[in-house]
Amino acid sequence: MRVLGKEPILNIYNRIISLFIGKLANASAWMLVGSIAAGVLGYVLQVLMGRMLGVQEYALFSAIMALFTILATPLSTMVMLISRKVSEYFANQDNSAITYVYYTIHKRSMVAGVLILGLGFAFDSEIQHYLKAPTSVPVYALALLLFVTSFPFVNNAFLQGLQKFAWLSASSALNAIFKICLSVVFVWAGYGVSGAIGGAALAYILTWAITYLALWGTLQKGLGQTSKAQSITLGSAFPVFVANGAFAVMTQLDMVLVNYFFPAHEAGLYAAASILGKAVLYLPGGIALALFPMVAERHAREEGSAHLLMQALGLTFILCGIGATIYFFCGEWFVQLVYGDQYREAGELLQYYGFAIFPMSIVMVVEYFLIAKGRVLFAYLFMLIAPLQIMAVYYFHESLFSIIAIMALFGMTVVTIGLALLWRAFVAGKR
Repeated sequence: MRVLGKEPILNIYNRIISLFIGKLANASAWMLVGSIAAGVLGYVLQVLMGRMLGVQEYALFSAIMALFTILATPLSTMVMLISRKVSEYFANQDNSAITYVYYTIHKRSMVAGVLILGLGFAFDSEIQHYLKAPTSVPVYALALLLFVTSFPFVNNAFLQGLQKFAWLSASSALNAIFKICLSVVFVWAGYGVSGAIGGAALAYILTWAITYLALWGTLQKGLGQTSKAQSITLGSAFPVFVANGAFAVMTQLDMVLVNYFFPAHEAGLYAAASILGKAVLYLPGGIALALFPMVAERHAREEGSAHLLMQALGLTFILCGIGATIYFFCGEWFVQLVYGDQYREAGELLQYYGFAIFPMSIVMVVEYFLIAKGRVLFAYLFMLIAPLQIMAVYYFHESLFSIIAIMALFGMTVVTIGLALLWRAFVAGKR
């Protein structure tokens, strides 16, 4: 029998260790610390809301926040495009362009925010009916949240593009702390779901103010200088918007649909399992955020970055695999520990939700990599598969487990086809 020599074992060991060293690993560590802190604090907020609001109101709160994530997709698109553009200016040390773009985008965000508020007031009754909200006040709170969110999002895009990862990491944690303090106070004061959402809106305002201070020095360098900055075109934004929008639909719309199709108690149980289960999706968030500006900067310099993708995917497989496995064996214990006995039935859902959302965590990392290089492979794939997932939920929502199974099936479909197309392009020389 042939015995495996020391040298192959040492090579495997070195490859594994290499995942955790280098610029990407260090930046990912900063972002991972912030993501974990923000994630833990976010779950603290969810648990507090689950306990303070009760099962039925918590289902409404979760549905509104899931809808917020979907409606905020243009902001996610804006962040990625701005970050990529700022990374290019940063690589060329063009401070005037950085300053010009920052203030121009803030002006445009203000105009867009006013339009969002107007649409919220115009269609309040329709949104209220779909969400099964008792009044229109939660709808108005949602519109306010969408209005103020764009400003800290812009700041985060600049922090990311300038590779100020420590500040970007801190902003996530601070935002979560502000949400806990403000939302809990408003709910405790008797404002219910509307108070929870209003507290989140105020938290975003405070986060914007703090992150603006972090950017102040950089912005001052470009004041008074003539800028040749190019605006972001609609042609470049649309495919990214499609990709981010469809990703949000495939990972967030399940909660909105469950709230619509199922009784309030079952929707509340699913919300608890979904909130905890999506930790598997958010674990590589720090990796993707660190990966994006590095790839954009290397692309601007016409340097290859495939090794960064492989490193990011290796870290993602390890982190998310561990997370999904823990949920599978300890799901019921986690639910009871976090939410209490009234959510006990959600434990069995959580056991499978982690593995169901796992494929989309891989898609997220690859999507960030491709968009940083100006490519949108997943945009067109999402356009085909996301509507099919919605139709599957619409026609086959016999139970909560069937919803989870549908998410797993379509997630695996996206990641399989996407990686196959990416490998084909890589072999063809499109690196």
